[in-house]
Amino acid sequence: MVLVVDIGNTDTKFGIFVDDELKARWAIHSDLNRDADEHAVLLKAMLAHIGGYDIEAAIVGSVVPVLTGPVAAAVEDATGCQPRIPEADQVPSIKLEVDVPKQVGIDRVANALAAREIYQAPAIVADLGSVTTFDVVNASGNLAGVVIALGMRASAQALTAAGAQLPSVNLGRPAQLIGTNTKGSMKSGIFWGYVHMVRGMLEELRLDLGGDYTTIATGGQAPLVVGDVGMFDIVDTDLTLRGLLLIEKACGRFI
Repeated sequence: MVLVVDIGNTDTKFGIFVDDELKARWAIHSDLNRDADEHAVLLKAMLAHIGGYDIEAAIVGSVVPVLTGPVAAAVEDATGCQPRIPEADQVPSIKLEVDVPKQVGIDRVANALAAREIYQAPAIVADLGSVTTFDVVNASGNLAGVVIALGMRASAQALTAAGAQLPSVNLGRPAQLIGTNTKGSMKSGIFWGYVHMVRGMLEELRLDLGGDYTTIATGGQAPLVVGDVGMFDIVDTDLTLRGLLLIEKACGRFI
């Protein structure tokens, strides 16, 4: 059994795989002030809650450097396994056809690898999370580049910060397009602005790339918007976890 950890800017996701099957998953807020001991307590409690899986290997993928060490130490404390902490440019099974491979987030590599191995290449992976990314996997199955944009929550926060009288609003699909109060107007602009950004970027990428690219949605906001975007062939909110498992296998520590 393999424990896979994906440390993101908003949430840290955990998954337990038996062979290739995701048997359990959960998430906690990525709290920059939580130390290794606190992470270990949370992890031990969750492992006990889900049945005490016998973890044989672990991998931690992180785009939040300050949390990498504490979470990795917690994983080793809770499971007895020293986790692999992969670098994007050191994954042997995929090439990063970009200018500076070391600058690529490990989640980008995981998404590209999972898109290629589980679905098919060429592909565009739209990761609709705290940051919105579009990962381009070319016909050779390599990461050919990435487009990075604001996530929906960040857009909402930026809108609130931009106007002294604009309140915070909950994310979600508005009941109607045209708002009749401030919050309704903001909610419509945030939601539909994001939907059309994602749709427009996918359309632009398809025009630029040509060919038949499989379009995959993942990330926390995916379930909220995929129906209105209307351009996805596949929705897999666990794609990054699956990709990290593939990285663990590729790096030779899979048991």
